[in-house]
Amino acid sequence: WVSNLFSCVSEKCDEPLISALPHSSFSSSSSMTSSYVPGYAKLNKRGGAGGWSPSDSDHYQWLQVDFGSRKQISAIATQGRYSSSDWVTQYRMLYSDTGRNWKPYHQDGNIWLTIFFHQQNGRYYLTSLFSL
Repeated sequence: WVSNLFSCVSEKCDEPLISALPHSSFSSSSSMTSSYVPGYAKLNKRGGAGGWSPSDSDHYQWLQVDFGSRKQISAIATQGRYSSSDWVTQYRMLYSDTGRNWKPYHQDGNIWLTIFFHQQNGRYYLTSLFSL
């Protein structure tokens, strides 16, 4: 699965945050193999096997992104793994300033995010928008 997060910068809420982050900013609960490591969790990336995938035996999968400083997130775009039919169907977002104490993001009283499905440039994306 591949994802991107968008931030608000001077009233413009469409600046990608993930694209410039190094592989070391990403961590996960597991990886299927070394071709599916979390650093490949970016939109339109064909490196490795085309995205991050957790181990099949990992029933509590998570992907973590360290932005280095506090950011305001306005949306998350996800994309299926390149050249496959693997994609995320639902997810929760948790946030932390310390990396230790995690709080779930709530929207309309729900911890599961609403996903909007759309096509762009022949690729399908799922986008979750956040109440700011």
